[in-house]
Formats: sequence, C-alpha cells, structure tokens
Amino acid sequence: MARKKHAEEHVNLERWLVSYADFITLLFATFVVLYALSQIDLAKFKDLKISLAKAFSSSPTLLQGDPGMLNKSNQVMDSGGQQDNQNLIPPILDAPYAKKEESDFKDALDSLDSKKLNETKGIKAEVTERGLVINLVGNVIFESGTATIKKDSYKTLAEVGKILKTKFPNHLVRVEGHTDNLPMSSAVYPSNWELSSARASSIVRHMIGNFGISKDRFSALGYADSRPIASNNTESGRKDNRRVEIVILRNNLLKTETLSKEFKKDLKKEIDKFKDVAKPEKKDSSTTSDAVKNLLKEGKTKGNVIIFDNSNDAYKKDAEKLLKELKEKEIQAEEDSKIRKQQFASGVRKQF
Repeated sequence: MARKKHAEEHVNLERWLVSYADFITLLFATFVVLYALSQIDLAKFKDLKISLAKAFSSSPTLLQGDPGMLNKSNQVMDSGGQQDNQNLIPPILDAPYAKKEESDFKDALDSLDSKKLNETKGIKAEVTERGLVINLVGNVIFESGTATIKKDSYKTLAEVGKILKTKFPNHLVRVEGHTDNLPMSSAVYPSNWELSSARASSIVRHMIGNFGISKDRFSALGYADSRPIASNNTESGRKDNRRVEIVILRNNLLKTETLSKEFKKDLKKEIDKFKDVAKPEKKDSSTTSDAVKNLLKEGKTKGNVIIFDNSNDAYKKDAEKLLKELKEKEIQAEEDSKIRKQQFASGVRKQF
C-alpha cells in the first residue's frame, strides 16, 4: 500500500516584520532620547540673561529687606568684641556719601584757612586719601621736650575742637604723635616713642575734657621718628617732623576699625538721615538705550527697582554689547531648537 504524502507547510515569509518592528521601535526611542538631551533649557537661559542684564546695568538693584546689621527692634546687635563693619554704609550710598564727605572736608579746610590758622599759629591742614589731616606743629603747640600743651595755643585747639564736634560728629579721629630723630632721654620720656605717644594722648585728653567729644571716637598713636615728612639733616626739616597729626578718617576706612556700640548707633542715625535726603529720583526711561531697555523689561519684578546710570559711556557700551550677544544667542538657540524638531520629525517619517 502506497505511503500517503503530507502536504508541505506554507513558509511564513513575514516573520521578519516582527524583528523590523522591534528595530523601528528602538530607533524611535533612541531619537527621542537624543532629542531630549540636545534641548537647551530656554527657561534657564532666559533666567541667566535676566541675571546678567541686572548685573551689568551700571547702577545696582535696590532690594527690599531688613538691614543686615539690625535686629527686629532696629537696635545695633552687640556680638561682643570687634563687630562686622562691612555694611555700615550701604553700597548704594557709597558714591553720594563719599561726595558729601569730600564737601565737608573742603568746608572744614576753608574754615581753618579763613581764620588764618596757618603755620605761625601751629596748624597746617590738608585733605588726603585718609581724610582731613590737621597737622599741629610741635614746637608751637608743646613746651620743648614735653607733652605739655602751651596755654597760648588753647585758642587754636579750640577751633579744631569745634570742627571735630560740629562738622564731624560721627567720624573716628586718629591722633598721631611724631618726633625728629634726635635722641630723647629723660626720667619721664626714655625715648622718642614715649614722647610721641604722650603728645598724642595730651591732645586727645584736651579734646575730650574741653569740648565734650565722646572718647570712643579717638585713638592715640606714637610713631617716634619712624614717619618723617622732611629730612632730619636740617633744623627746618626736624621742625616739620616734630608734629602731632589729627586725622579725621573717611568713613569708608571703618571696615577694619574696632567700633563701640554707641558710635555705630550714632553713625547709623546719620546714614539713615542721609539716605532719606539722597533718595534717588526716578529716571526718565527715554534716556535708556533701546537695547538695554528691551532686554531688562523681562527682568523687572515686583520687589526690585532698577536704576539706570548713563554717565559712564564705556561701561554702558560694554553692558549693551554683552546684552546684545545674549539676545542673539537666545534667538539662535530657539532657531536651533526648531531645526532639530523638524529634522527629528523628518527622520521619523522616513522610517515609517
């Protein structure tokens, strides 16, 4: 009997579609991941642009908040020892306060000149980077070889005391004693160090005792012959070197000084008064360049006030240039993002 033949099975020619579908799915997922990784976070980019725009606007931004050196009751905090003096004068007031201070120094200098308190009466004064320096000529103010103040110089010192008390009530005063290089040896003053220190201290005691100036404003130093202003080889030079300098310090030099609680409290009151007087006026936005105005428009928030200062042309140009570049980069980033989206969509369509 003949064997029955089995019909051959139909070959499945479409099995490759399963693998192909898996491949396409993985390829699609790969494109999605690559696209996500290549995206620039435009929101963060805009935040960066706004931050840099604020930083390069030529005047600082005024922020609302409590003063760093004050507690809730508006009292100066006593940390015990040397306190942080960095923020005694707010940065926003640095320039206008320095201008006012310079004007006060000039007025005091003119006042001394108008009273003809020249070298014959024992005073020479000048404005330096340290502040107002009042030079008391040693042989006119003091008895020879001592720290005793001559009585006929009291009137001259009274004019100085009046200036310290009325014109600079919230400035530190550093009194520095100096001598020539001739050796000093006595039972009271073994060397020029003791003599220079004693003369500086005599002036401090005289100012505190006769004019009621607070003692926490003063410091007395003796430099002996270590800070000459003239040659010690001549009599006239030695005469110039024998002196006591009263230095009314600029308040921007207070950062390294040890200040009393009362002094800081009084200085804060003065700064608060000055802050009210020197409050900046709102500037006309028409004076602001279009580039800066357009870029900073997004950066204005409810709690901030942005002040524009166009007085520095070079700084303004640099700021505008940087902001312009940021704007161009933002536009380029948006265009690149659109191109990548189109390329991605095109690639996906080709696969299907």
